[in-house]
Amino acid sequence: MGDSEKYQDLGNKIFDEIDKKSGVEIFGQLVGKGERLINIGAANYFTGIFSAGGKLLLTDQNLYFRAHAVNVGRKECKIALSEIVEVEIALNLLISQHLVIYTNSDSHRFVVFHGKQWLENIKKAMANLIKNLPLLQ
Repeated sequence: MGDSEKYQDLGNKIFDEIDKKSGVEIFGQLVGKGERLINIGAANYFTGIFSAGGKLLLTDQNLYFRAHAVNVGRKECKIALSEIVEVEIALNLLISQHLVIYTNSDSHRFVVFHGKQWLENIKKAMANLIKNLPLLQ
């Protein structure tokens, strides 16, 4: 697996307006339609005793996980950035990192490459989302 398959920062890529809103197809499913794409990369998603391998996608609104076809356990996950209360690196291994996402109701554990970049980009996307919310009147 090449490094570009493990992690790809899409935030600095130039997309035309159609591409920005068209989403990404991951294992036959369209995700992120109407959202700005930020990162995509290989990940394992831990649910209980099971781990599913697949792709993690960060947009300006959500964090998506889609598993490869042959996996046991949860095959997909969508976490709204507005629901995330904390994100941290729980275990920093030489090659990969355990990224933990906490919401008010749950926690999600992913093993990713370039975990520090994922952490930074998720926090930036969360801050931008809050900054761009309309003020309550």
